[in-house]
Amino acid sequence: MKLISQNQTIHVDKTNGTEVDYYLLEDVEIHYNKIKPHTLQEWHRHHHISENIFILKGELVYRYLDEISHEQFLILKQGDLLSVENDIHTFENQTDEVVEFIVFRYLPSYKNQRELIKNDKEIIER
Repeated sequence: MKLISQNQTIHVDKTNGTEVDYYLLEDVEIHYNKIKPHTLQEWHRHHHISENIFILKGELVYRYLDEISHEQFLILKQGDLLSVENDIHTFENQTDEVVEFIVFRYLPSYKNQRELIKNDKEIIER
């Protein structure tokens, strides 16, 4: 078991209007993010990691460039999960409310392990 309390996180108030608590493990980063109203983050991409965004509260716009570099967007709402691959992308809060979301970042194995993950539970009778 490994517990990371909030007081053990790395807290960063970014100049782009995002507040982040970094929960760092050996093979995964989990970030709790708050993005201020009417805030656009910088455009960026990831070459190796998989970045997955889970919206906890509010509405977040995911902007990305398609294969011919045209800007596209998706509106993410509470309960949505977005798996970002190596797209050039940014996130924007166009609302008057703070948006809260969790980011899961890791190096993917590129193997379909869905069944192993889904069924890796042993019931123990006590």
